[in-house]
Amino acid sequence: MSNSTLRAKEFVSQLQHVEKLIGEKRLPDAARMLNTLAKTAPTDPRLFLLGSVLAEAANNPSGMLTAAQKAVELAPGWPPATIRLADVYAAQEQARMPMLYAAPGPAQLAVQTAEKAIFEATQDNSLNTDLLRRATVIALKCKQYPEALLWAEQASALAPEQPHLKHLLGEALTYNGESERAIQIYSELLEKDPNKQAVLLDRLMAYINTAQTTLAQQDAKQLLTLDPHNETYIYYSAVADGNTPSTLPASVVKGIFDDYAPSFDQHLVGALKYTLPQDVAKMIMAWYPDKKVDVLDLGCGTGLLGACLGQVDGVIVGVDLSAEMIEKAYRHNVYAQFNQVNVLDALQATPENHYDVITALDVLNYVGDLSTVVPNAQRILTAGGRFVFSCESASPEVKTFELQSSVRYAHQQDHVHQLLVSAGFKDIAIEQRKLRLERSKPVQGFLVTARK
Repeated sequence: MSNSTLRAKEFVSQLQHVEKLIGEKRLPDAARMLNTLAKTAPTDPRLFLLGSVLAEAANNPSGMLTAAQKAVELAPGWPPATIRLADVYAAQEQARMPMLYAAPGPAQLAVQTAEKAIFEATQDNSLNTDLLRRATVIALKCKQYPEALLWAEQASALAPEQPHLKHLLGEALTYNGESERAIQIYSELLEKDPNKQAVLLDRLMAYINTAQTTLAQQDAKQLLTLDPHNETYIYYSAVADGNTPSTLPASVVKGIFDDYAPSFDQHLVGALKYTLPQDVAKMIMAWYPDKKVDVLDLGCGTGLLGACLGQVDGVIVGVDLSAEMIEKAYRHNVYAQFNQVNVLDALQATPENHYDVITALDVLNYVGDLSTVVPNAQRILTAGGRFVFSCESASPEVKTFELQSSVRYAHQQDHVHQLLVSAGFKDIAIEQRKLRLERSKPVQGFLVTARK
Protein backbone atom coordinates (compact mmCIF):
# COMPACT_ATOMS: atom_id res chain seq x y z
CA MET A 1 0.00 0.00 0.00
CA SER A 2 1.42 3.39 -1.02
CA ASN A 3 2.08 6.22 1.41
CA SER A 4 -0.59 8.35 -0.28
CA THR A 5 -3.17 5.59 0.16
CA LEU A 6 -2.22 5.23 3.82
CA ARG A 7 -2.53 8.98 4.32
CA ALA A 8 -5.93 8.98 2.61
CA LYS A 9 -7.19 6.17 4.85
CA GLU A 10 -5.89 7.95 7.93
CA PHE A 11 -7.60 11.18 6.83
CA VAL A 12 -10.93 9.38 6.42
CA SER A 13 -10.47 7.79 9.84
CA GLN A 14 -9.91 11.22 11.36
CA LEU A 15 -13.01 12.59 9.65
CA GLN A 16 -15.01 9.72 11.09
CA HIS A 17 -13.61 10.51 14.52
CA VAL A 18 -14.73 14.14 14.17
CA GLU A 19 -18.21 12.91 13.27
CA LYS A 20 -18.19 10.72 16.37
CA LEU A 21 -17.13 13.65 18.56
CA ILE A 22 -20.00 15.74 17.21
CA GLY A 23 -22.41 12.89 17.92
CA GLU A 24 -21.11 12.74 21.49
CA LYS A 25 -21.57 16.53 21.85
CA ARG A 26 -17.83 17.01 22.39
CA LEU A 27 -17.95 20.08 20.20
CA PRO A 28 -14.74 21.87 21.26
CA ASP A 29 -12.75 18.67 20.61
CA ALA A 30 -14.42 18.27 17.22
CA ALA A 31 -13.69 21.89 16.31
CA ARG A 32 -10.01 21.58 17.26
CA MET A 33 -9.62 18.42 15.22
CA LEU A 34 -11.35 19.96 12.20
CA ASN A 35 -9.06 22.99 12.38
CA THR A 36 -6.01 20.71 12.49
CA LEU A 37 -7.22 18.73 9.47
CA ALA A 38 -7.93 21.95 7.59
CA LYS A 39 -4.24 22.87 7.78
CA THR A 40 -3.33 19.79 5.76
CA ALA A 41 -6.30 19.80 3.36
CA PRO A 42 -7.84 23.29 3.31
CA THR A 43 -9.93 22.66 0.18
CA ASP A 44 -11.36 19.25 1.06
CA PRO A 45 -15.17 19.64 0.86
CA ARG A 46 -15.68 16.93 3.48
CA LEU A 47 -14.21 19.25 6.10
CA PHE A 48 -16.83 21.89 5.34
CA LEU A 49 -19.57 19.27 5.28
CA LEU A 50 -18.61 18.29 8.82
CA GLY A 51 -18.17 21.95 9.70
CA SER A 52 -21.81 22.53 8.78
CA VAL A 53 -22.90 19.62 10.98
CA LEU A 54 -20.74 20.97 13.82
CA ALA A 55 -22.29 24.43 13.44
CA GLU A 56 -25.75 22.88 13.65
CA ALA A 57 -24.83 21.06 16.85
CA ALA A 58 -23.55 24.39 18.22
CA ASN A 59 -26.82 26.16 17.24
CA ASN A 60 -25.04 28.40 14.76
CA PRO A 61 -27.39 28.81 11.74
CA SER A 62 -25.13 31.17 9.80
CA GLY A 63 -22.17 28.82 10.29
CA MET A 64 -24.29 25.91 9.06
CA LEU A 65 -25.13 27.76 5.87
CA THR A 66 -21.67 29.17 5.16
CA ALA A 67 -19.95 25.81 5.59
CA ALA A 68 -22.52 23.96 3.47
CA GLN A 69 -22.26 26.54 0.69
CA LYS A 70 -18.47 26.23 0.77
CA ALA A 71 -18.71 22.44 0.44
CA VAL A 72 -20.91 22.86 -2.65
CA GLU A 73 -18.54 25.47 -4.05
CA LEU A 74 -15.53 23.14 -3.64
CA ALA A 75 -17.37 20.08 -4.99
CA PRO A 76 -20.06 21.19 -7.45
CA GLY A 77 -22.22 18.29 -8.53
CA TRP A 78 -21.38 16.21 -5.43
CA PRO A 79 -24.74 14.98 -4.06
CA PRO A 80 -23.70 14.71 -0.37
CA ALA A 81 -22.78 18.41 -0.34
CA THR A 82 -25.90 19.44 -2.22
CA ILE A 83 -28.30 17.52 0.01
CA ARG A 84 -26.57 18.95 3.07
CA LEU A 85 -27.20 22.44 1.73
CA ALA A 86 -30.84 21.45 1.24
CA ASP A 87 -30.94 20.29 4.87
CA VAL A 88 -29.60 23.66 5.98
CA TYR A 89 -32.12 25.61 3.92
CA ALA A 90 -34.92 23.51 5.46
CA ALA A 91 -33.73 24.43 8.94
CA GLN A 92 -32.55 27.95 8.18
CA GLU A 93 -33.81 30.53 10.59
CA GLN A 94 -35.62 33.53 9.10
CA ALA A 95 -34.99 36.87 10.70
CA ARG A 96 -37.53 38.70 8.56
CA MET A 97 -41.06 37.99 7.46
CA PRO A 98 -41.11 36.02 4.19
CA MET A 99 -43.03 38.54 2.09
CA LEU A 100 -39.98 40.80 2.43
CA TYR A 101 -37.82 38.32 0.49
CA ALA A 102 -37.22 39.21 -3.14
CA ALA A 103 -35.65 35.79 -3.75
CA PRO A 104 -37.22 32.42 -2.87
CA GLY A 105 -37.41 31.74 0.86
CA PRO A 106 -35.55 28.93 2.64
CA ALA A 107 -38.36 26.37 2.27
CA GLN A 108 -38.49 26.77 -1.50
CA LEU A 109 -34.70 26.74 -1.77
CA ALA A 110 -34.57 23.57 0.33
CA VAL A 111 -36.82 21.60 -1.99
CA GLN A 112 -35.15 22.95 -5.14
CA THR A 113 -31.73 22.02 -3.77
CA ALA A 114 -32.90 18.54 -2.73
CA GLU A 115 -34.21 18.03 -6.25
CA LYS A 116 -30.82 19.10 -7.60
CA ALA A 117 -29.04 16.58 -5.34
CA ILE A 118 -31.26 13.79 -6.65
CA PHE A 119 -30.52 14.84 -10.23
CA GLU A 120 -26.78 14.86 -9.55
CA ALA A 121 -26.91 11.42 -7.96
CA THR A 122 -28.93 10.08 -10.87
CA GLN A 123 -26.36 11.44 -13.32
CA ASP A 124 -23.40 9.77 -11.59
CA ASN A 125 -25.29 6.56 -10.70
CA SER A 126 -24.97 7.18 -6.96
CA LEU A 127 -28.67 7.60 -6.17
CA ASN A 128 -29.47 5.69 -2.98
CA THR A 129 -32.20 5.34 -0.38
CA ASP A 130 -30.50 7.59 2.17
CA LEU A 131 -30.41 10.52 -0.24
CA LEU A 132 -34.05 9.98 -1.20
CA ARG A 133 -35.04 9.61 2.45
CA ARG A 134 -33.35 12.89 3.35
CA ALA A 135 -35.01 14.63 0.40
CA THR A 136 -38.40 13.27 1.48
CA VAL A 137 -37.95 14.54 5.03
CA ILE A 138 -36.92 17.95 3.71
CA ALA A 139 -40.02 18.14 1.52
CA LEU A 140 -42.27 17.11 4.41
CA LYS A 141 -40.74 19.77 6.67
CA CYS A 142 -41.35 22.36 3.98
CA LYS A 143 -44.93 21.18 3.37
CA GLN A 144 -44.14 20.26 -0.23
CA TYR A 145 -46.15 17.07 -0.16
CA PRO A 146 -46.21 16.00 -3.86
CA GLU A 147 -42.38 16.06 -3.96
CA ALA A 148 -42.24 14.19 -0.65
CA LEU A 149 -44.49 11.45 -2.02
CA LEU A 150 -42.53 11.14 -5.25
CA TRP A 151 -39.22 10.73 -3.43
CA ALA A 152 -40.66 8.43 -0.75
CA GLU A 153 -42.03 6.15 -3.46
CA GLN A 154 -38.64 6.07 -5.18
CA ALA A 155 -36.86 5.25 -1.91
CA SER A 156 -39.28 2.47 -1.02
CA ALA A 157 -39.01 1.01 -4.52
CA LEU A 158 -35.22 0.83 -4.21
CA ALA A 159 -35.45 -1.01 -0.86
CA PRO A 160 -38.98 -2.44 -0.47
CA GLU A 161 -38.05 -4.46 2.61
CA GLN A 162 -36.85 -1.48 4.64
CA PRO A 163 -39.59 -0.74 7.22
CA HIS A 164 -38.48 2.82 7.95
CA LEU A 165 -38.80 3.71 4.27
CA LYS A 166 -42.25 2.15 4.03
CA HIS A 167 -43.31 4.07 7.13
CA LEU A 168 -42.04 7.29 5.55
CA LEU A 169 -44.02 6.46 2.41
CA GLY A 170 -47.12 6.02 4.55
CA GLU A 171 -46.59 9.45 6.09
CA ALA A 172 -46.14 11.04 2.67
CA LEU A 173 -49.33 9.38 1.43
CA THR A 174 -51.23 10.65 4.47
CA TYR A 175 -50.06 14.22 3.93
CA ASN A 176 -51.11 13.95 0.29
CA GLY A 177 -54.62 12.99 1.33
CA GLU A 178 -54.26 9.34 0.33
CA SER A 179 -55.19 7.82 3.68
CA GLU A 180 -56.46 4.53 2.26
CA ARG A 181 -53.13 3.80 0.58
CA ALA A 182 -51.35 4.85 3.75
CA ILE A 183 -53.46 2.41 5.80
CA GLN A 184 -52.40 -0.40 3.47
CA ILE A 185 -48.73 0.49 4.01
CA TYR A 186 -49.13 0.71 7.79
CA SER A 187 -50.98 -2.61 7.88
CA GLU A 188 -48.19 -4.35 5.97
CA LEU A 189 -45.68 -3.01 8.48
CA LEU A 190 -47.78 -4.11 11.45
CA GLU A 191 -48.04 -7.65 10.10
CA LYS A 192 -44.31 -7.94 10.75
CA ASP A 193 -44.20 -5.88 13.97
CA PRO A 194 -47.70 -5.73 15.52
CA ASN A 195 -46.67 -3.60 18.49
CA LYS A 196 -44.81 -0.85 16.66
CA GLN A 197 -46.40 2.12 18.42
CA ALA A 198 -45.44 4.84 15.93
CA VAL A 199 -47.02 2.88 13.07
CA LEU A 200 -50.09 1.99 15.13
CA LEU A 201 -50.65 5.65 15.96
CA ASP A 202 -50.30 6.71 12.33
CA ARG A 203 -52.77 4.01 11.23
CA LEU A 204 -55.17 5.02 14.02
CA MET A 205 -55.16 8.62 12.77
CA ALA A 206 -55.64 7.44 9.19
CA TYR A 207 -58.63 5.34 10.30
CA ILE A 208 -60.08 8.42 12.02
CA ASN A 209 -59.55 10.49 8.86
CA THR A 210 -61.44 7.91 6.80
CA ALA A 211 -64.23 7.44 9.40
CA GLN A 212 -63.36 3.76 10.00
CA THR A 213 -64.44 3.97 13.62
CA THR A 214 -64.27 0.33 14.70
CA LEU A 215 -60.77 -0.16 13.32
CA ALA A 216 -59.63 3.11 14.91
CA GLN A 217 -60.97 1.96 18.28
CA GLN A 218 -59.09 -1.33 17.97
CA ASP A 219 -55.79 0.45 17.34
CA ALA A 220 -56.47 2.87 20.19
CA LYS A 221 -57.14 0.00 22.57
CA GLN A 222 -53.90 -1.70 21.56
CA LEU A 223 -51.88 1.49 22.04
CA LEU A 224 -53.34 2.07 25.50
CA THR A 225 -52.52 -1.53 26.42
CA LEU A 226 -48.92 -0.86 25.44
CA ASP A 227 -48.74 2.55 27.19
CA PRO A 228 -51.80 3.25 29.38
CA HIS A 229 -50.75 6.72 30.55
CA ASN A 230 -49.72 8.21 27.21
CA GLU A 231 -51.76 11.42 26.85
CA THR A 232 -51.58 11.31 23.05
CA TYR A 233 -53.03 7.80 22.98
CA ILE A 234 -55.72 8.76 25.49
CA TYR A 235 -56.67 11.73 23.33
CA TYR A 236 -56.95 9.79 20.08
CA SER A 237 -58.79 6.98 21.86
CA ALA A 238 -61.42 9.51 22.90
CA VAL A 239 -61.67 10.80 19.34
CA ALA A 240 -62.00 7.24 18.01
CA ASP A 241 -64.85 6.65 20.47
CA GLY A 242 -66.70 9.63 19.00
CA ASN A 243 -66.02 11.95 21.91
CA THR A 244 -64.78 15.52 21.60
CA PRO A 245 -61.92 16.18 24.04
CA SER A 246 -61.99 19.70 25.47
CA THR A 247 -58.51 20.49 24.15
CA LEU A 248 -55.55 18.98 22.35
CA PRO A 249 -52.94 17.50 24.68
CA ALA A 250 -49.72 19.46 24.98
CA SER A 251 -47.69 16.63 23.44
CA VAL A 252 -49.74 16.74 20.25
CA VAL A 253 -49.59 20.54 19.87
CA LYS A 254 -45.88 20.64 20.67
CA GLY A 255 -45.14 17.90 18.14
CA ILE A 256 -47.05 19.68 15.39
CA PHE A 257 -45.29 23.00 15.86
CA ASP A 258 -41.80 21.72 16.63
CA ASP A 259 -41.89 20.04 13.23
CA TYR A 260 -43.50 23.10 11.63
CA ALA A 261 -41.04 25.68 12.99
CA PRO A 262 -38.34 25.61 10.25
CA SER A 263 -40.76 26.54 7.46
CA PHE A 264 -43.57 28.12 9.49
CA ASP A 265 -43.30 31.73 8.29
CA GLN A 266 -42.64 30.81 4.68
CA HIS A 267 -45.54 28.38 4.49
CA LEU A 268 -48.13 30.15 6.62
CA VAL A 269 -47.69 33.65 5.28
CA GLY A 270 -46.48 32.86 1.77
CA ALA A 271 -48.37 29.74 0.75
CA LEU A 272 -51.43 29.96 3.01
CA LYS A 273 -52.01 33.73 2.64
CA TYR A 274 -52.18 34.27 6.40
CA THR A 275 -52.55 37.97 7.23
CA LEU A 276 -54.03 38.03 10.75
CA PRO A 277 -50.80 39.24 12.45
CA GLN A 278 -50.52 42.27 10.17
CA ASP A 279 -54.21 43.08 10.46
CA VAL A 280 -54.32 42.77 14.25
CA ALA A 281 -51.09 44.75 14.66
CA LYS A 282 -52.74 47.62 12.76
CA MET A 283 -55.75 47.41 15.08
CA ILE A 284 -53.53 47.56 18.18
CA MET A 285 -51.65 50.57 16.81
CA ALA A 286 -54.98 52.30 16.12
CA TRP A 287 -56.06 51.66 19.73
CA TYR A 288 -52.68 52.71 21.15
CA PRO A 289 -51.09 55.16 18.69
CA ASP A 290 -48.49 56.15 21.28
CA LYS A 291 -47.50 52.44 21.50
CA LYS A 292 -47.93 52.51 25.29
CA VAL A 293 -49.34 49.02 25.52
CA ASP A 294 -48.67 45.68 27.23
CA VAL A 295 -49.55 42.70 25.07
CA LEU A 296 -49.92 38.99 25.86
CA ASP A 297 -49.48 37.04 22.63
CA LEU A 298 -50.97 33.59 23.24
CA GLY A 299 -49.63 30.95 20.84
CA CYS A 300 -47.06 33.43 19.59
CA GLY A 301 -45.44 30.91 17.22
CA THR A 302 -42.50 32.46 15.42
CA GLY A 303 -43.50 35.93 16.59
CA LEU A 304 -45.29 37.22 13.50
CA LEU A 305 -47.48 39.56 15.56
CA GLY A 306 -44.47 40.94 17.42
CA ALA A 307 -42.60 41.46 14.17
CA CYS A 308 -45.56 43.46 12.82
CA LEU A 309 -45.91 45.54 15.99
CA GLY A 310 -42.22 46.28 16.41
CA GLN A 311 -40.91 47.89 19.59
CA VAL A 312 -43.60 49.20 21.96
CA ASP A 313 -43.52 51.42 25.03
CA GLY A 314 -44.50 48.51 27.21
CA VAL A 315 -43.98 44.76 27.01
CA ILE A 316 -44.92 41.99 24.60
CA VAL A 317 -44.97 38.57 26.26
CA GLY A 318 -45.12 35.47 24.10
CA VAL A 319 -46.62 32.12 25.07
CA ASP A 320 -46.08 28.94 23.09
CA LEU A 321 -45.61 25.23 23.73
CA SER A 322 -42.92 24.83 21.08
CA ALA A 323 -39.35 25.69 22.04
CA GLU A 324 -38.43 25.79 18.35
CA MET A 325 -41.13 28.38 17.66
CA ILE A 326 -40.04 30.48 20.64
CA GLU A 327 -36.44 30.39 19.46
CA LYS A 328 -37.49 31.87 16.13
CA ALA A 329 -39.69 34.49 17.81
CA TYR A 330 -36.82 35.55 20.05
CA ARG A 331 -34.82 36.69 17.01
CA HIS A 332 -37.29 39.49 16.29
CA ASN A 333 -35.95 41.20 19.42
CA VAL A 334 -39.32 42.69 20.37
CA TYR A 335 -40.61 40.22 22.98
CA ALA A 336 -39.78 40.99 26.60
CA GLN A 337 -40.37 37.44 27.78
CA PHE A 338 -41.50 33.98 26.65
CA ASN A 339 -43.35 31.30 28.57
CA GLN A 340 -43.30 27.76 27.22
CA VAL A 341 -46.70 26.66 28.50
CA ASN A 342 -50.14 26.01 27.04
CA VAL A 343 -52.79 28.70 26.67
CA LEU A 344 -54.92 27.53 29.60
CA ASP A 345 -52.03 27.42 32.07
CA ALA A 346 -50.73 30.80 30.91
CA LEU A 347 -54.08 32.47 31.51
CA GLN A 348 -54.66 30.83 34.88
CA ALA A 349 -51.19 31.78 36.14
CA THR A 350 -51.40 35.45 35.16
CA PRO A 351 -52.43 38.05 37.78
CA GLU A 352 -55.56 40.11 37.16
CA ASN A 353 -55.49 43.55 35.49
CA HIS A 354 -52.16 42.80 33.87
CA TYR A 355 -52.36 43.35 30.07
CA ASP A 356 -53.93 45.94 27.80
CA VAL A 357 -54.30 43.49 24.91
CA ILE A 358 -54.50 39.70 24.74
CA THR A 359 -54.21 38.08 21.33
CA ALA A 360 -54.86 34.46 20.33
CA LEU A 361 -54.47 34.24 16.58
CA ASP A 362 -54.92 30.84 14.95
CA VAL A 363 -54.54 29.34 18.44
CA LEU A 364 -57.98 28.52 19.83
CA ASN A 365 -58.51 26.02 17.01
CA TYR A 366 -56.31 23.81 19.23
CA VAL A 367 -58.51 24.50 22.28
CA GLY A 368 -62.06 23.26 22.09
CA ASP A 369 -63.73 24.33 25.33
CA LEU A 370 -63.37 28.10 25.77
CA SER A 371 -65.39 28.28 28.99
CA THR A 372 -62.28 28.96 31.08
CA VAL A 373 -60.31 30.83 28.41
CA VAL A 374 -62.79 33.70 28.01
CA PRO A 375 -63.35 34.60 31.71
CA ASN A 376 -59.64 34.28 32.48
CA ALA A 377 -58.82 36.63 29.62
CA GLN A 378 -61.35 39.12 31.00
CA ARG A 379 -59.85 38.80 34.48
CA ILE A 380 -56.28 39.63 33.48
CA LEU A 381 -57.08 42.49 31.10
CA THR A 382 -56.78 46.04 32.35
CA ALA A 383 -59.88 48.23 32.37
CA GLY A 384 -60.78 48.93 28.74
CA GLY A 385 -58.35 46.25 27.55
CA ARG A 386 -59.16 44.15 24.53
CA PHE A 387 -59.22 40.43 23.77
CA VAL A 388 -58.56 39.67 20.09
CA PHE A 389 -58.80 36.13 18.79
CA SER A 390 -59.71 34.04 15.78
CA CYS A 391 -61.76 30.86 15.45
CA GLU A 392 -62.58 28.51 12.63
CA SER A 393 -66.31 28.33 11.88
CA ALA A 394 -68.17 25.23 13.03
CA SER A 395 -70.87 23.51 11.00
CA PRO A 396 -74.31 25.14 11.35
CA GLU A 397 -75.73 22.21 13.34
CA VAL A 398 -72.96 22.42 15.98
CA LYS A 399 -74.03 24.22 19.16
CA THR A 400 -70.66 24.84 20.82
CA PHE A 401 -67.51 23.42 19.19
CA GLU A 402 -66.44 20.43 17.13
CA LEU A 403 -63.24 18.56 16.39
CA GLN A 404 -62.59 18.50 12.65
CA SER A 405 -60.76 15.86 10.59
CA SER A 406 -57.86 18.34 10.45
CA VAL A 407 -57.45 17.72 14.23
CA ARG A 408 -58.38 21.34 14.85
CA TYR A 409 -61.41 22.68 16.64
CA ALA A 410 -64.09 24.82 15.03
CA HIS A 411 -66.39 27.01 17.12
CA GLN A 412 -69.97 28.17 16.82
CA GLN A 413 -70.03 31.96 16.59
CA ASP A 414 -73.18 32.45 18.71
CA HIS A 415 -71.71 30.27 21.47
CA VAL A 416 -68.50 32.32 21.51
CA HIS A 417 -70.52 35.53 21.67
CA GLN A 418 -72.51 34.23 24.64
CA LEU A 419 -69.32 33.25 26.50
CA LEU A 420 -68.00 36.79 26.04
CA VAL A 421 -71.23 38.37 27.26
CA SER A 422 -71.37 36.08 30.30
CA ALA A 423 -67.77 36.96 31.19
CA GLY A 424 -68.59 40.69 31.18
CA PHE A 425 -67.06 41.77 27.87
CA LYS A 426 -68.62 44.63 25.93
CA ASP A 427 -68.18 46.23 22.50
CA ILE A 428 -68.01 42.73 21.03
CA ALA A 429 -67.31 42.71 17.29
CA ILE A 430 -67.22 39.53 15.20
CA GLU A 431 -65.91 39.72 11.65
CA GLN A 432 -66.44 36.85 9.22
CA ARG A 433 -63.29 36.22 7.23
CA LYS A 434 -61.18 33.70 5.36
CA LEU A 435 -58.41 32.90 7.81
CA ARG A 436 -55.94 31.24 5.42
CA LEU A 437 -55.78 28.66 2.67
CA GLU A 438 -55.69 24.90 3.20
CA ARG A 439 -55.14 22.61 0.21
CA SER A 440 -55.72 25.75 -1.90
CA LYS A 441 -59.17 26.29 -0.38
CA PRO A 442 -60.08 29.09 2.06
CA VAL A 443 -60.63 28.21 5.71
CA GLN A 444 -63.74 30.02 6.91
CA GLY A 445 -63.66 31.59 10.32
CA PHE A 446 -64.13 34.77 12.28
CA LEU A 447 -62.05 37.38 14.08
CA VAL A 448 -63.33 38.58 17.44
CA THR A 449 -62.53 41.77 19.34
CA ALA A 450 -64.03 42.39 22.76
CA ARG A 451 -63.38 45.11 25.35
CA LYS A 452 -63.34 44.72 29.13
